[in-house]
Amino acid sequence: MVVFFWILLMADASENLPRRNWILRSLQGTIAATVVAIFYPVARFLRPKAATQSGATEVVAPFKVNQLPNAPGNPFNFGGKPCLVVLTPDGAKRQSAGDPLRPDDVRAFNAICTHVDCTVNYRADKGDIYCSCHDGVYDLNGRNIAGPPPRPLETYKVALRGDQGQEEIVVSRHT
Repeated sequence: MVVFFWILLMADASENLPRRNWILRSLQGTIAATVVAIFYPVARFLRPKAATQSGATEVVAPFKVNQLPNAPGNPFNFGGKPCLVVLTPDGAKRQSAGDPLRPDDVRAFNAICTHVDCTVNYRADKGDIYCSCHDGVYDLNGRNIAGPPPRPLETYKVALRGDQGQEEIVVSRHT
């Protein structure tokens, strides 16, 4: 604002007007670039990324339910996105007792953290899903409970088929 009034006062000095206009435009451009450089990262932080979604409709996991919780290949490729399959603590108790698993004992999630697209992992000892990039923590329903993740994980539908203890895990998108 002060610069604007100074320019108006100095408008009578027409001999240096082109140079003063150039200096004024340079100053305005520098100020605008500084404002953008300061507020752009803040705006990107406040407005989280859009939720990621897999393109697959149904995939059979490359491991069986008896290999959980530390199955090789978990998370696995689900239409170009990693999919994490989790056996809940209640499901692990039923499985070790030889009882049949209930439908909600095995859960599947998009294994991409909603904060900065790191791959999450299941921590069986703590019973949660953990992102090691910035200490993001999700519960076994995919809800973010600690750290910077702004949204819950995308959940997938799980179906078990086959003989008890040797079931295949079929993961599909909710429709």
